[in-house]
Amino acid sequence: MVKLIWDNKKDSKPEISEKFNINFFKAFENHSFKEDGVKNSEIWANKLFWSDNIEVLYFLLHSFKETIDLIYIDPPFFSGANYEIKIEENDKIYDSIAYYDHWNKDLDSYLQMLYERIKLFKELLSKRGLIFIHADWHANHYIRLILDEIFGENRFVNNIIWYYYNKYSAGKKNLPRAHDTILVYSKSGSYTFNELRIPRKKPRKQLMRVNVNGVLKNVKDKNGHVKYRTVKDKKLDDVWRIPCMQPASKDWTGWPTQKHHELLERIIKIGSNEEDLIADFFCGSGTTLLVSEKLNRKWIGCDISEYSIYLTRKKLLDYHKETEYYHPFEILTNLDAEKNTKIESGFFQKEISIKRKK
Repeated sequence: MVKLIWDNKKDSKPEISEKFNINFFKAFENHSFKEDGVKNSEIWANKLFWSDNIEVLYFLLHSFKETIDLIYIDPPFFSGANYEIKIEENDKIYDSIAYYDHWNKDLDSYLQMLYERIKLFKELLSKRGLIFIHADWHANHYIRLILDEIFGENRFVNNIIWYYYNKYSAGKKNLPRAHDTILVYSKSGSYTFNELRIPRKKPRKQLMRVNVNGVLKNVKDKNGHVKYRTVKDKKLDDVWRIPCMQPASKDWTGWPTQKHHELLERIIKIGSNEEDLIADFFCGSGTTLLVSEKLNRKWIGCDISEYSIYLTRKKLLDYHKETEYYHPFEILTNLDAEKNTKIESGFFQKEISIKRKK
């Protein structure tokens, strides 16, 4: 098997997990509900972590090893850019960073960052679990080799192409880059995989087929004529035509790399069932978590950015208010002085507007 080698490549160290023990993170917000005869402590509470995800992963190893049924991550792409945002808060306008993806052209550091985390993802995945890793042309070829090494070449499931037909490209010396790659690997040979069918633009006539000893053959009537049927949908394949999220959308949050909810709906429906546990450790504006909630999945989310946590929290609470559906969730962090100041300032309860800085 081919393996990637880079300077200072090293495995994560299990003993580090002792530092991030079960007392490392504390909930600073609990959004619960009261139900007659049921204690809040008896109900699963979804978990949103405000932290570097490596800390969260080590923390979860204590209680969540081999329990997560689907992991989706949309990590930095090694794009060489830092994603700036403009914050409007009352009469104040200031700039900040949504997340960093510059790396100073240090590919080794980028690969080491992902390598350490992917090894921990595998430990947290259940036996029937799937991992979906979102990437683009910058590094997807490296990431696939890392996944082959950690999960095994025989655990490759799919290479999904997300074709976003509505993204503007100003490139003059190359064809417009209009797709991302989502690599899918399994923990074992017995993984959850649900077939999805999508509607066709208009009904079409299709030959009827039957499986005979593993070979598809045309169905014929008693006179030997092939038979047809009218179909209104088709089996979902590995090329997905879904638009990029645009600022004009009512679901737009201002997060620079926000993904379309339809993309996450497909992923979660394919790779999990109701009540399964979903995790996103680069959760951004929280699309994965909100879609998981809508599809009756449990979830764990994480991001290092306070703006990510702000948007995710707001999105969840707005959904609960709109639908009067409420599932408990808690927001956890390791309370250092800086975070404590941010929380005590009422940051998460403020009305702020986030826009991508052009």
